Order: sequence, then structure tokens, then C-alpha cells
Amino acid sequence: MLKLILPLASATLFLLLLITIFLLRLKLSKNHDIEKSSTTHKTNNNNKTDHTPLPPPPELTTFEGGQDLTIDEILEAPGEVIGKSHYGTLYKAVLQTTQTIRLLRFLRPAAAGGEDQHDLVRFLGSVRHRNLVPLLGFYAGGRGEKLLVHPFYEHGNLAEFIRDDGESKNWEVICKIAIGIARALHHLHSGLQKPISHGNLNSKNVLLDQNLDPHVSDFGLHLLLNSAATREMLQVSASSGYKAPELINMTHADERTDVYSYGKILLELLISAKEPTIRNPVATGDSGVSGEQILRCLVQIGEDCCRSSPNLRPDFREVIAKIEEIRRIEKN
Repeated sequence: MLKLILPLASATLFLLLLITIFLLRLKLSKNHDIEKSSTTHKTNNNNKTDHTPLPPPPELTTFEGGQDLTIDEILEAPGEVIGKSHYGTLYKAVLQTTQTIRLLRFLRPAAAGGEDQHDLVRFLGSVRHRNLVPLLGFYAGGRGEKLLVHPFYEHGNLAEFIRDDGESKNWEVICKIAIGIARALHHLHSGLQKPISHGNLNSKNVLLDQNLDPHVSDFGLHLLLNSAATREMLQVSASSGYKAPELINMTHADERTDVYSYGKILLELLISAKEPTIRNPVATGDSGVSGEQILRCLVQIGEDCCRSSPNLRPDFREVIAKIEEIRRIEKN
């Protein structure tokens, strides 16, 4: 009986051992297939990532008058720093291909506004008026820096003209500058589908061409800056005396605050013109109008623009009409 049991027990154990080995190999095979599938999936994903095209590098957006600009030529152009602020630097640059001089305004990444400003830039680039400085090109770099390209004007800015004691300060030039600035601002407030308040008007951002015609720059610049940079802009404007007393935040800038800044510029220009040579009569014939009378009329306009109450200030349409009347009197 024992001889019969022993062979059966051995056969049973052998069969169990075979079954165990089979099940173990089956489990290992499944694990291997899973790992292989996972590895293949990861590899495919990596291959997809590797072959996904990188986004194109930032490009220069150009507008009317700047179609021939290229970012390589702009970045390689020799530049001279002519102005600095907390939020950026202004360069005078010579483009080597055409030997054309351009103004380049670099906005620091820390001062620049939000990323999605494409529509705003397009809008600013479309604004054209004979007394406004046009935007010719705009570049947004990968690190948040921004670059604005403008024409260069031979006679510098109005602040330099005011300090100059040259012979060009006659009543014709003074009235031309005064009415040109007013027309530019009137266009910003009334000539566009969406009005633009300047908010930072001063004698340094009024540029003069070879004929001493004025061109207002930096309009809409505060829209490209963050809140910290616009606060710094307002502080500088306040310390220089150009900021309207009610203007606390740049978002509150409107035509009346720009009128106040214009009045300050006009008075500054008139003070510089108080020379004995221009107090002589400027009209011929029997009109009897003197330079001093014209001066008093222009001073009155400047003082009206600088009234502490915004509601008592004239708008730019009224300012233009009054200066045009003065010019007619001068020429008669």
C-alpha cells in the first residue's frame, strides 16, 4: 500500500510545481508587456514633444512709414541715450542701411504692462495727425521688454527751445507751437473712435521739426505700462508742475487734465518769450496791436487752462478758436 501512495504523492507534488511555475511565468510575462507598453507610450510622447515646432520668435510690428524697418537693423544700430526714466530709456539711433535717424524708446520688463496688448498697439500705430509723433514700429521681446520706434525731429524738444535765447522766438512761431499742440490734443480727445488721454503732457515730450512745427509724443504710453510705472510717471509730472491737482490715478486722466498740463506749457513758453524785442508792435497799418497785448491774451488763455476747478477750464476746441483769433489780429 505504501508503495502505491508514494508514487501518487510524488506525481501530485510535481504537477503542483509545474502549475506554480506556469502561473509565475504568466504573471511575469504580463508585467513585462505592461512595462513595454508604458515605455513605448512615453517614448512616443517624448517624440511628439521633441518634434513639436517651437513658437516663432517675437517679430517687429510695423505701421505706416515704418514698413522698411527690421528688428535686426534696429537692435544693431548705434544709439545715443538722450533720455532716461524709471520705466525706460530713449535712444537716438542711426539705421545703417538707410542712414536714417530714429527715436527708440525701450520699456524695461519690470515697468511693462500685461502681455496681451496687441490690439492696443495696433490702435496706437494707426493714429496719425500732423502734430502727433507717429508710432512706426513696435517690438515685444521674450523677456517682457518692449521697444517703440518713432521718427527723429531735428530741433529737439520744446523744453530745449524754451531755454534757448535764439531769435526764433517771434509771435508767429509761438502761436504756431501753441495752436499745434492744442490741435494734436484735440485730435486725441475728439478725432478718434476711442479717445486717448495723454496724462503726461510736458514740454519735454513736445518735439519740434526743422520748421519748428510741434509734434506731441508719448500719447498712450501709460497704457503700455504697469501701475507702478504710471505712479512714477505721475510723481514726476507733479514735481514738474504739469499734473492737474485732481489727477490722482492715470486711469482718471481726461481732456480737462490734459488742458491743465497744456496751460502750464503755454505759460512756460510765454515766460521765455518776455524779451524787449518782442514787446514792439507786431502789426502794420492802423491796427495798433502790440506784442504786449498779444502776450496778455495768450497769458489769459494759459491761466484759464490752469484753473483749479476742471469745470472752469476751456476745452481744446475753445483754446484753438481763441488762438486762431489772436493770430488773425496779429496778421491784420
